[in-house]
Amino acid sequence: MKCRKCSRTAVIHLPQHNVAYCEEHFNDYFLNRIQKAIRKYSMIEKNERVLVAVSGGKDSVSLWHALVKLNYKCDALFLNTGMGKPKLEEMDQLAKEVGSNFIIYDAHEDLLGLDIPRIAKILRRPTCSVCGNVRRYLMNRFAVENGYDVLATGHNLDDEVSFLLGNLLNWQTGYLTRQSPTLPKTHEKFVKKVKPLVLLTEKETYAYALINDLPFSEESCPFSKNASSLLYKKVLNEVELAQPGTKLRFYAGAQEFFKEKEPVPLRECTVCGYPTTEEVCSFCKMRERLKNALGEQAI
Repeated sequence: MKCRKCSRTAVIHLPQHNVAYCEEHFNDYFLNRIQKAIRKYSMIEKNERVLVAVSGGKDSVSLWHALVKLNYKCDALFLNTGMGKPKLEEMDQLAKEVGSNFIIYDAHEDLLGLDIPRIAKILRRPTCSVCGNVRRYLMNRFAVENGYDVLATGHNLDDEVSFLLGNLLNWQTGYLTRQSPTLPKTHEKFVKKVKPLVLLTEKETYAYALINDLPFSEESCPFSKNASSLLYKKVLNEVELAQPGTKLRFYAGAQEFFKEKEPVPLRECTVCGYPTTEEVCSFCKMRERLKNALGEQAI
């Protein structure tokens, strides 16, 4: 198969666009898709400082590398919660090569000296729920306290459409209306949240990481083995195979259909002062429950 642009041997075929590319022109395509998402969904202005949430996987590392290539002012943050084994030394070297900063934040104190699986067990809550709560809160707080304007995450098209399908099947309309590629800043302590990879699949981010020899871990989270999102991804992959472009059409249609009419009113948490819809934010509630549980265990 030949590259659409130059007729050299192609390294990847993209049925949803009916094209194939060599390494050089696939890189161009990948960067253009990110730039298209940024412009279409008003994600990042050129003067804004961007913090990329890096887990160590292919998606977040590819996003960080691509945003630097597109000349956005961005740094990467790895939140150490006692989970995951990213290639920290290699990522630090990548930061030096591309002229960015790779920051490691240790959440040990915030989590009362415990890791997320232990917290989930003590509180009898799903590990993924605890992990999401912790990451959303601490990433936003770090961005606010260090002067960043935008927090970018590596959610790709497959992530978004599987989440969309799951919420549609259960008619969780509250989640559907908030599943936006851009969550604007609605409070001084709430940075803009964006997902620049929403027009790119897992296959494409994996190819970009390999072609550019990026350091990433291929280990999946041990707590995701029975996640319903994996089933939804499998189903959507079957449909995509039969009807290329389904994922993109599904996602684009959802953005039009489930537009949020009004922003959710926010107030400041009475404990930490960060924005929440309730009197006490979910992170502070979790910490208080954890303190109480640890106190009971000590008696």
